[in-house]
Amino acid sequence: MSDNSYFRIRLSQVPADLEDIITTHCFESGASGVTEALAFAQPDLTYDPQLLHVRTHEMDVFFPETPNKAFFEGLQQQSPSIKWSIYEEENKDWLEEWKKGFKPFKLVGDFWVVPSWLQPPAECKHAIYIDPGMAFGTGTHATTQMMAFFIHKLTQKNSHQVADWAMLDVGTGTAILAMLAQMSGMGLVTGIEIDPEARRVARENVKLNKLPQISIPETQLEDIRDQYDVVVANIIDGVLINLKKDLLRVLKPGGHILLTGILEERDNHFFEKFMEDSGLTVIRRLEKDEWVGYWAQS
Repeated sequence: MSDNSYFRIRLSQVPADLEDIITTHCFESGASGVTEALAFAQPDLTYDPQLLHVRTHEMDVFFPETPNKAFFEGLQQQSPSIKWSIYEEENKDWLEEWKKGFKPFKLVGDFWVVPSWLQPPAECKHAIYIDPGMAFGTGTHATTQMMAFFIHKLTQKNSHQVADWAMLDVGTGTAILAMLAQMSGMGLVTGIEIDPEARRVARENVKLNKLPQISIPETQLEDIRDQYDVVVANIIDGVLINLKKDLLRVLKPGGHILLTGILEERDNHFFEKFMEDSGLTVIRRLEKDEWVGYWAQS
């Protein structure tokens, strides 16, 4: 074995009631890690996964070198039903591997998304530098691109007013949309996020782009008492429905709300649950890939 590889042992037919004992045996035999392939279903609109109760599990056990015979004998003693396959795999710096595939690209208009470790291309007029870390949102997803289109059009159409406007970006992720809005002339931009790591990354990206006027507070949506001229939410449709009351509460009368993350197959359900009886007027509806987005006004 080379220094650049490790061994992954895929265990199958592990009885559910022996899972803890098998995990302990793996670590006592020199394993550096154990992961379980969980069976789950996501039947509900908020996409919360529901774990399925199964009688046997699949597990991956990681070793720096080939485990000895006693490891496999110990498995058999615990349960003769356990089967295994052995794979030698190459060690990689996965973050570095991912970085290789992330290139600058045009987001909307003259705005480009540029990885923080690269130079912008010559044709890029406005660079939004991002270092995504572990946070969601590099700008390549269809829902982010639809939202970028909405923000771009909204700021163009209201160019004489947006400097006096305030925008709330709900679920800001890497803050890519917040930064686009600020760079497009929006007066005050606040990005909120439930994930602490994403908040940290968002603040770093804001700093990287020298946009100190963007605020990324600890505050959550239910605690916000201000109202905004523009409310942006790029979140999966089931969660948007759950947040409807708060999203409409923080929207000023006459304000604009931009919503993306709606799966096309559930668009009718979303429209019925969110848009109907909301007092909103749809200004524009977009479709991209299997996703739908709405720009509406109260």
